[in-house]
Amino acid sequence: MEPTPGPTSAFDLNQALLQGREQARAQWAEGLAQFQSQMAAIAETSMQEVVQAAAPAFALGFSFSAQKLINEEHEVLRVTLRHRGGAEEFSEAQAPQEGSAAWYALTASLLAGLLGIPMGSPPRTIEPEATQTQLQPRPSVAEAASPGSAAAAPAAPAADDPDSADDEWDTRAPDGPEASDSSLESLTAEEIATLHKFLGAMPQEARKRFTIEFRHHFQVPREVRTIKDRITQRRHKDFIDLFERELAGGQS
Repeated sequence: MEPTPGPTSAFDLNQALLQGREQARAQWAEGLAQFQSQMAAIAETSMQEVVQAAAPAFALGFSFSAQKLINEEHEVLRVTLRHRGGAEEFSEAQAPQEGSAAWYALTASLLAGLLGIPMGSPPRTIEPEATQTQLQPRPSVAEAASPGSAAAAPAAPAADDPDSADDEWDTRAPDGPEASDSSLESLTAEEIATLHKFLGAMPQEARKRFTIEFRHHFQVPREVRTIKDRITQRRHKDFIDLFERELAGGQS
């Protein structure tokens, strides 16, 4: 009869489990950092674009799944990102009809968030003929009577031309590909873990206020239930640092 495992054996087993989890998390962080160091912004969060952009991550041992669950009497779509080392993370949102276009669009959006794939704006293409028609000024009576005056008059942009003026309501401008500064630089796994610990230790009322301001500032869709997986870039850390300073100033 074999002896019953004592406390030492149980302790060793727990240590082995902890080491296995730490090793899995380290492999996850290493693989994600390697993927994010070479990823590019996508024009839209369609399933085709996100899966194509995520192909290098799949080659590094990542995979994903999407399933509908019942969470507090509500149907949610859960997208789970796994690594072959054993670590996994998931993101949830209120589920649209399963198999619909909205289902696949939301799946792509949640997967992009888990991988930290940035969203950019596609380059605008303008047809020459359309541009000439839109930018052609309307001649006055004097100009119409003067031969050749239309050729000499400078072309003025039409007031309703969406490509000729800055869109003051375009909240996507800071996230566009032309923002080439370091704000889009990916955070390391250690930095993300540190920020998660800081936010977790924040008072509940302050954390609620931070969540609202973060969602508004970075235009997080309302159907996304958590912002935890959205903290992936330098601009997110800068926002948290600024919020921390404002919070400390308000408490002093």
